[in-house]
Amino acid sequence: MSGTLVITRKELRQLFSSPIAYVALAMFFVVNGFLFYALVGGYTLQVLQLQGTPPPEFNPTRIIFTPLYQDMTFVLMLLVPVLTMRLVSEEDRARTMELLVTSPVTNAAILLGKYLGVLLLFGALLLISAFMPLSLALIGRLDWGLLGSTYIGLVLLGGAFLAIGLFASTLNENQIVSAAIGFALLLLFYVVGFAQQASGPGGQQILSALSISAHFSNLASGIVDTTDAVYFLSLAGFFLFLGIVALESRKWR
Repeated sequence: MSGTLVITRKELRQLFSSPIAYVALAMFFVVNGFLFYALVGGYTLQVLQLQGTPPPEFNPTRIIFTPLYQDMTFVLMLLVPVLTMRLVSEEDRARTMELLVTSPVTNAAILLGKYLGVLLLFGALLLISAFMPLSLALIGRLDWGLLGSTYIGLVLLGGAFLAIGLFASTLNENQIVSAAIGFALLLLFYVVGFAQQASGPGGQQILSALSISAHFSNLASGIVDTTDAVYFLSLAGFFLFLGIVALESRKWR
């Protein structure tokens, strides 16, 4: 465990000393800030058109934040490969991975340490993004239960995305190639849900069970189901396992 924490601290220092992290975070807040501004503007226009007290079903949380966080899924598909592409690829390029592998730290500790480092960065990103609902809470009532389930979904979604991106980084020492592989894997899990419409009943169930968008939509709609949590945790665990196997396989090359 101590080895994992050492790698985590090292990874956090490298993340914040690299411009990549700041560029990725700036991209995240610029895109989501624009979407937030546009959705608030649309909501305000709808309220003015009502010319009276909005009906109970006129929920600002569902009108503004549900579509915002649904769109954030695609934003994270672009952001996560940028954050994770250097985690192992940069070590390979600089030939420092050989030093890590021959140190007393196990491959599992190396990979988990890197994962925890970028996961903490992602958690800080989500924490800062909370200014959007908090800014509207000052002037209106929000559905905090719905927002809570959505943020749980974002944490689980981000954890799975980061594990996939980290695995992609173990496959190639070229960071651009690693980012492309990570994006391709994320896109595959994202679009698999759309393919269910063209398949039979049995295929629809399988594809729906594999679809990231389907599971996140449940949480973003306020439905907290253990099935969705198990899906994201299993996805993260599976790709972390593949990443450890990829590092272990280097001993036999």
